[in-house]
Amino acid sequence: MPRLQKLIDQYKNRPDVQFVSLNADENPGLVAPFMKEHQLAFTVIPAPTYVWQTLKVFGIPSNWIIDANGVVRLKGLGYDASEKWVTGMKDAIAKVQSAAPASNPPAK
Repeated sequence: MPRLQKLIDQYKNRPDVQFVSLNADENPGLVAPFMKEHQLAFTVIPAPTYVWQTLKVFGIPSNWIIDANGVVRLKGLGYDASEKWVTGMKDAIAKVQSAAPASNPPAK
């Protein structure tokens, strides 16, 4: 989680990149104390039913990179506690952004 916080902090001034954290724990009361204890300052949405039944997540942590059109471009399972995880995620975000089609101006 500290690496996720670091990644979020590096993108905090980038409106084109957003992070969403879903908690799959059945006891959402555990989240706030954990976040405080580890000095984490990002939003966590309690969503166990959504995670297990709708997204069909079978491993934690799961990471997705979704483009501006809502299309899942990359999926990853697991976590590397080294700095390589942050670098890998930044590279993956850049890859998805560079592959995105140029925005068309609105029709008049």
